Amino acid sequence: MEKQTVDFDANPPVATTEYDDRVRMAIPGYEAMHTMALSFLKSNSPEAANLLIVGAGTGMELVKFSKSNPHWQLLGVDPSSNMLAIAQQKITQDDLSNRVKLFQGYTHDLPDTPLYDGATCILVMHFLPDDGSKLALLQSIAQRLRSSASFILVDIFGEKSSHEFEKMAAIVEHFWEEMGIPPEQRKEILESVNNRVYPIAESRIVELLQQAGFDNIIRFYTGFWIGGWVAAKNSTY
Repeated sequence: MEKQTVDFDANPPVATTEYDDRVRMAIPGYEAMHTMALSFLKSNSPEAANLLIVGAGTGMELVKFSKSNPHWQLLGVDPSSNMLAIAQQKITQDDLSNRVKLFQGYTHDLPDTPLYDGATCILVMHFLPDDGSKLALLQSIAQRLRSSASFILVDIFGEKSSHEFEKMAAIVEHFWEEMGIPPEQRKEILESVNNRVYPIAESRIVELLQQAGFDNIIRFYTGFWIGGWVAAKNSTY
């Protein structure tokens, strides 16, 4: 079972009410990355796809993806009741409740059926240490996907102790400055990365994906220290 290391209700790295605005400023290419993910899903999923959104948060993917394709059904999974409350407001506001459902909890809490035609896990896995928790999360997702289903993973990546990661952190701080994030907030975000995030090298990400039952792994997105990978559920698992 995947372990929760950040409680987004009791001790969130960013106030839930500020999350949407802050993440758009802090994540390089945030909007474009989601559009790229959507494009991949639309080209690799059936017209009436049933999609699993892991770490649904405040509903960015749920709303964007469902509005783009009126035949898709989506389930958003997240342990944070505060985040899901905001997501539900957006779903109701956009009249999407008949196609978008929410589940408070973890992926391993979901029933084994139905199997999904695709899944995303965006900015989630880096909150889990590489002590079996990352692999357990990926396995719990793979177990709920149809054979050859598409999977999109986006995470902070790299080795914290390396010179390359430290150099990238310095570059990202300047990016935040250019985005207008105040110094005290830049410090808070960096402290959160240092203390609450567990990035791993890209080679290790690929290894974990393969161990969990994914193949055809391709990096489709890079935003400084954030990477995005597309993969497919291996037919032999």
